[in-house]
Amino acid sequence: MNKELIGYDENGQVFDVGKVVLRKINNSYKQEVKEIFKAYKIWNLNKKGIVETKLLDDGNLQHKKLIVSYPYEWTANMFKDAVLFHLKMFSEAGKAGLTLKDALPNNIVFDCTTPVFIDFLSIVFPNKLKNEKWLNTERFKDPRVAIVDTMLLPYIIFPFLSMYSGEYGVARELLSIRSCNTGGKTPEWDDLFSPKIKQEIIKKGKYIRLFTLVEKLRLYRLLLRQNLIGFDKFTAKLVRMVSDSDVTPPRSAYSLYYNRKKEETSFRSPSKFLPKQKTVYDIIKIKKPKNVLDIGANTGWYSVLASRLGSEVIAIEDDESCVDILYKRAKKNRLNILPLKISFGELTKKIYGVEDNNPVYKNRGFKNNPLYRSGIERFKSELVLVLGLAHHLVLGQGYSIDKMFKILSQLTQSTLVLEFVDLTDEKIVNEPSFFKNINKFNHSNYSLDRFLEIGKKHFANVVICDSYPQTRKILVFNK
Repeated sequence: MNKELIGYDENGQVFDVGKVVLRKINNSYKQEVKEIFKAYKIWNLNKKGIVETKLLDDGNLQHKKLIVSYPYEWTANMFKDAVLFHLKMFSEAGKAGLTLKDALPNNIVFDCTTPVFIDFLSIVFPNKLKNEKWLNTERFKDPRVAIVDTMLLPYIIFPFLSMYSGEYGVARELLSIRSCNTGGKTPEWDDLFSPKIKQEIIKKGKYIRLFTLVEKLRLYRLLLRQNLIGFDKFTAKLVRMVSDSDVTPPRSAYSLYYNRKKEETSFRSPSKFLPKQKTVYDIIKIKKPKNVLDIGANTGWYSVLASRLGSEVIAIEDDESCVDILYKRAKKNRLNILPLKISFGELTKKIYGVEDNNPVYKNRGFKNNPLYRSGIERFKSELVLVLGLAHHLVLGQGYSIDKMFKILSQLTQSTLVLEFVDLTDEKIVNEPSFFKNINKFNHSNYSLDRFLEIGKKHFANVVICDSYPQTRKILVFNK
């Protein structure tokens, strides 16, 4: 396999080698890594949230492999937890005589609902910060202060404050195409109060509280730069500020989807499951997939079902409220679910980095190899669930049935469980405004037979199972 995961660190490269991640260290930096790893082991930093790591005999590092997700895909409260985790990581590293040389949310991935710090080479001894030329540490008594303006504020705190103001789209823009090394404009104070955003947050009644928080942050920063508070006190104040800030999205109509359909059924009594639930339950029980991808998960009834049956679940959902509800539910109950705010269309999304003049990066090919890889590459699963979604993709968003199946086949390692909804279904007949492309379809180009015909181009066989009502069927495609 030996697939490089693109990164900008001057001291090493990261490779996906199958079941683990290999970090190849430059020979000139191996002794430094050996000393850092020694502190990592003595202080049990793996139990503090730094990725499980082994120092190999050749001086390279081997890390536990986790599912890669990106900050712009996290739910609002997921991002909040990541911010708190990153801030507290400065303190945990400090106890071991170490620090972080940068502050990027990209240094974190989630092991289901638990944040994990994965960028081992961002951990350094404090006296080495002066070697990082881009930090301009000579201006400050404590070199860590240089990290605040350069990375902590623009790449972590500003997106968080955007979420706090209810501007989730702005936050996701800052975390994606304007994140570090993408070539986008570095986030600034003005991004929090652009005329358009200011108008929106005034309308939402959040302007005063955001303004108060920003002014408090400016004061903390001023005191820090004047050496009137230390770096540790500054980060402690940020921890309190973030902890006290509610970023929970307002409830959407879709967040009540299962309640309205009377499908918020207890998991304790499978005998009382509705036909669709019973069918999916039986499929998972028989297939016993190690991992499941639930596309269009809503608040996650089927994700929770799969988790309770022993599968590791990636649950993707485009609705801010629904996916955040699922995250809090999974976190509270310690479920093996990774909830991510992703639409079906975003599964093919890639973001590329910018070229760097440093000779170390000469052959990295940042313009050809994505800095942020597509979901198709990252989320391949043994079993893929697509329930109550396919008709929205085709009749609503205008996907061709073939294109939809092509994407789903790339994500599916073994079994695709897809719900077909007929044109005569009451939800389609009674709510045609939800389906902007419905006039392009009739029973000749949108039917059960058409789905089976096209699906068989991408899968070896298919079994038709019951759903509810009769206008719906569960199609089980196998490779």
